[in-house]
Amino acid sequence: MQVINLNKKRVCDLSNDKKIAQIRRGDCVTYIRANSDGTLHITHIRDKKEK
Repeated sequence: MQVINLNKKRVCDLSNDKKIAQIRRGDCVTYIRANSDGTLHITHIRDKKEK
């Protein structure tokens, strides 16, 4: 599911269960995961395929 801001721009993607948000800027991908205890787990990955 795509999240769109007020300017009709795509901000991020949500997983089907809405527990993971994926934000992509160039070759950098950030995953934000909601844990069952209410905390967040944030992971940054460089996507090698973008070059």
